Amino acid sequence: MVIVAHDRVRNHEIDSDDLRRFLLSIPDNKTEGLPGYFPIVINMPVLITHNIATELHIYNGSIGRLVRIVTDDDQNFQNNHNFSHPKFPTNTVYITQLLYALVELPQSKLTSCLTNLQPTIKRLLNNKTSITISRTQLPIVPAYAMTTHKCQGKTLPYGIIDLVPPPYSKSDLANVYVPISRFTSAGTMAIL
Repeated sequence: MVIVAHDRVRNHEIDSDDLRRFLLSIPDNKTEGLPGYFPIVINMPVLITHNIATELHIYNGSIGRLVRIVTDDDQNFQNNHNFSHPKFPTNTVYITQLLYALVELPQSKLTSCLTNLQPTIKRLLNNKTSITISRTQLPIVPAYAMTTHKCQGKTLPYGIIDLVPPPYSKSDLANVYVPISRFTSAGTMAIL
C-alpha cells in the first residue's frame, strides 16, 4: 500500500492531473520530509517525526509499530491508477483518503481509549515560488533505518551500524560512539 499525499494550492483542490503528479514526484528533501508517495506495510516499525503529545511520550523519535490505517468510508482498497508511479509494482494499492493511522507505541503513557481522533496535518510552505502548496501526510517514517541523531537515547534490541560517513561530512567521534552505544551487547549488533 502507498499513502498518497494530499496537496492543495492556496487551500483549493488541484484540478490538473499533470500538476498533481508533478507535485507528488518532488523529492522529500524539497518538501520538508513529506513524501508524495509513502509506502507502508502493516506491522512495520515506524518513527514518529513530530512532537504530538510529549506528556504521553508520543514525540519526535518515538519508535512504534503501524497497526492499522483508517480511510474515508468512500475509499476501498483497490488499485487507483490515477496516482500510479512506475517505481511501485502494478498491484500496488494507492490510498488517497487517509483519515489516520494507528501506531502502537510501547513507551506511551496513554491510559484511556482513543476517541474523537483527528488527522494530523503538517503544512509544506515554499516561499521561493509564486504559489503556496500545502501538503498533508502522515507524521511517521519507516524505522528500518535511522540516523545517529534519531537513535540518541534509545536502547535497541538489535541492528546493523553503518560507520561510513556521508560524502563531504566532517569526521566526528559522536557519529561512531552514539550508534555503538545503543545496544546492550556486541552480540546484538553488526558493523558494516
